[in-house]
Amino acid sequence: MATIKDVAKIAGVSPSTVSRVIKDHKGISRETKKRVRKIMEEIGYTPNIAARNLVTNQSNTIGLILKSGVYEVNLNPFYSEVSLGVSDTCRDKGFSTLTTVEDNDMRLLEEVRELVNSRQVDGFILLYSKERDAIMDYLMTINFPFVVIGKDVMNSGDAIHVDNDNVQAAKEMTELLIDEGYEDIVMVVDNEVFAVSQDRIAGFEQAMAANGLSSKCKVVQCDKDESSIERMLVDLFDHTPPQALLTLDGVLNARIISRLYQMQIRIPEDVATATFSESPLTKFAAPPQTVVDIYPKELGKEASNEVIMLIKDDNRLKRNITVPTRIIERQSTKKEEDKG
Repeated sequence: MATIKDVAKIAGVSPSTVSRVIKDHKGISRETKKRVRKIMEEIGYTPNIAARNLVTNQSNTIGLILKSGVYEVNLNPFYSEVSLGVSDTCRDKGFSTLTTVEDNDMRLLEEVRELVNSRQVDGFILLYSKERDAIMDYLMTINFPFVVIGKDVMNSGDAIHVDNDNVQAAKEMTELLIDEGYEDIVMVVDNEVFAVSQDRIAGFEQAMAANGLSSKCKVVQCDKDESSIERMLVDLFDHTPPQALLTLDGVLNARIISRLYQMQIRIPEDVATATFSESPLTKFAAPPQTVVDIYPKELGKEASNEVIMLIKDDNRLKRNITVPTRIIERQSTKKEEDKG
């Protein structure tokens, strides 16, 4: 079995230099790092990461915390795009990533505690934001580095937050629908707990009120299962059918347009549809969906940059970073006279 001394001898450097290469020490030149890593690969040397962690008290690993069910995470392109942004940035900076997914708050908290106590991670990225969150409270109590992808709901300035302006994004999307001539607009949500949901609802309601449409402003909630979505849509279209449906995210939107197809309700002829978070679910839908692009990969990149800098300097200024959004208008909201 190859050892660190074998690597050092072939490379013509000291074992301590090889050790610093493994740690991605900034004092080692790029050329030396490249040469030593190539030799490590050629002779099959694998660093004892566990032993190194005990010595350095660092794992060079960032933990991603997703408060959701595994099925929803696998289904939602938002999480994969954020994770891609995180992993790309972490890899460039010599860090790996570890993801923990759980929809039960207490079990998730126990997993986080275990990761901290076993020194498996140096910092966390929380892919959600909500009030009175036990995990955030725990990490702040022990002064453990973390960054939140989401809003600073407590407005405390105690943590670094990376987010979009979801209120403004929802206002702009609602304004677009109103400008297209839609007045009876219904916003459909499947979760009102997280800050992103509350902000998008607030932006929708503000835009409707600003245009004198408060009486036509309606927010309805449904569960994620197909039967709940069907009941909600049947109830809506059996009474006064809405002119447009604005959904909370692309996954809910996909489920709704699938059910509308089964109900023989045409988009956009019978009802317009629009949503948040660009992905293949929206781009390749039938018809393609008007969407607010929230740039999830950029959210991941910004968050990972911030948490790595926080690990290196725990006195780093806590701040809120806003990633811009844009609206992509497609066939799902265009009236017949607007086409062609």
